Amino acid sequence: MLNYKYLIIALFIWIPSCEFNQKDYFPSTLGLKWVYSVAIKSSYTGKSSNKRVMITNFHQLKNNKSEEFSKLYSDGSYYSYQIKDNKLERTSVILTFSEGIDEPVKKTIYPDLNFKQKEWTVREQLFLVRGFQPPLLNVKPRSQLEMNYKIKKRHKRIKLKNIFYNDCIEIEGAGDAKFIGDTRSGPIDVQVKNNEILCNKIGLVRQIRTENTNASAFGNMTLTKNLMSFE
Repeated sequence: MLNYKYLIIALFIWIPSCEFNQKDYFPSTLGLKWVYSVAIKSSYTGKSSNKRVMITNFHQLKNNKSEEFSKLYSDGSYYSYQIKDNKLERTSVILTFSEGIDEPVKKTIYPDLNFKQKEWTVREQLFLVRGFQPPLLNVKPRSQLEMNYKIKKRHKRIKLKNIFYNDCIEIEGAGDAKFIGDTRSGPIDVQVKNNEILCNKIGLVRQIRTENTNASAFGNMTLTKNLMSFE
């Protein structure tokens, strides 16, 4: 009987500790700020454009079943999300630039914020190639694709840019798309890969996205995004 009592006490201690150790790979707390360095490189031009982007959690609304919040980008763009049933969904997008958005505005970003689900699919669009204008009949590709994501690795501790991060998940996505660049030739293939590292209580700390084509007029594009500061 004594052992049984100890077991009950241990159980009550263990349950709160599990809640306390709940991971948060997409922090939504109002006022949090991230500053990233973003470099986009083109093999066609051989040049790289570099800039800084600040993202702020601008709005937050919670109830018993869900949570709504928005992120304001330093260029003025506004993205809104909802967390419900441990799933992260994007609900609306307001952009300050004229390119617009081709992929579904409302969509699931992460179907499981605890990342117990090891594989999932997200509808996306060409991002890097689409924003690049090569000398090819004034063509700007506009294609959507299915990106198949999976958990590549879980890092207890990882060093990036001389900074150590704990409790991180590395996810990797791959997909392919086609677009017509010239009616005198066939479709141009684009192979897309995306690698992200998300860390507990911080969120995204690094992203590397590539869009590679088999056309010399477009070449290969690479986006590298690194966290510079978080507060």
